[in-house]
Amino acid sequence: MKKLFVFLVLISLSLSVVYADDDWDSFGDIDRAWDGQKSITNQEFEQAIDTLEGKKKQKEEKKRKKMIKKVSGGGESLHPALSPDSEIKALTPLKENKDGMLLNVPVHLVINQEELDKGFYKVIGEKDKDNNIYLSFYQSQFLKGKVKAKETNNDYNQEAIDFVELVPYNDKYVKIIFGSLDFNAYAFVRYK
Repeated sequence: MKKLFVFLVLISLSLSVVYADDDWDSFGDIDRAWDGQKSITNQEFEQAIDTLEGKKKQKEEKKRKKMIKKVSGGGESLHPALSPDSEIKALTPLKENKDGMLLNVPVHLVINQEELDKGFYKVIGEKDKDNNIYLSFYQSQFLKGKVKAKETNNDYNQEAIDFVELVPYNDKYVKIIFGSLDFNAYAFVRYK
């Protein structure tokens, strides 16, 4: 009985809503549709845009500071340009990431009387102002060793332009061959 009563109430309500307003196509109030809205000037528009851009920059700076604090462990960064209070413009040199190639070193190398452990290294070849070539070995952002290399025209029959490879030479030395768009080079490095 209750279900029937609820059903009849719902039907009567829906019919009353449908037939209550038979002016669905009446556009008599269209002339007053924009009442209450004021027009703005170009200056007011520019001020609003500047305010929004300022808020966006503040939000980006806050996010940047938060990321730097997260990376540096909440304390001061080891790199002076990565302090949370530094300007964003001061960080542009850090964005210049030199490409290097990954090299698996299966033996302990000896570079400048220091032992370079087995592992994976990012090798970057650089030419200084005196045209000396150096191969730098990085793990993460840390420089682990630097070897002086000799430039060559030999491409070592490599298929790619950019390459780095460790080649056995004899029982005391390995040969590291390096190639890039700028130069090809090699270096002999002692190993343990």
